[in-house]
Amino acid sequence: MLKLVIAIVVLAHGVGHVLFLAPAIRLATWADQTGHSWLITPLLGDGLTRALAALVWTATIALFVAAVAGFYLGSDWWRQAALLGAVVSASGIVVMWDGLPTSSAAAALIFDLIVIAALGVAHWPTAEVAGS
Repeated sequence: MLKLVIAIVVLAHGVGHVLFLAPAIRLATWADQTGHSWLITPLLGDGLTRALAALVWTATIALFVAAVAGFYLGSDWWRQAALLGAVVSASGIVVMWDGLPTSSAAAALIFDLIVIAALGVAHWPTAEVAGS
């Protein structure tokens, strides 16, 4: 049961990045999400910033979805995919901070840090829990 809960929570987090992706590709707009980056926009402009953001959010979604599939199927590589997904997500959130809704960005960043700490530091879940 714990394995299923972990899979659902991590999958929801990964797929939830579509809320950051949609405005980056101008598929949807929210008042508190501009696609602006305090770091990239002044250097590269709005268009390239949005393209890079779309790449980051798409990669994050793909990495977390793949990690959950690997986790649930007992593959050896799921930890690396989840850890990379969390690092990409956290990096994107920090770089795009002023263009994201603060509460969503903060919650996603906290979850990413939990994933990084659990997998990278505590080496949890154990092989017994994960089944791999």
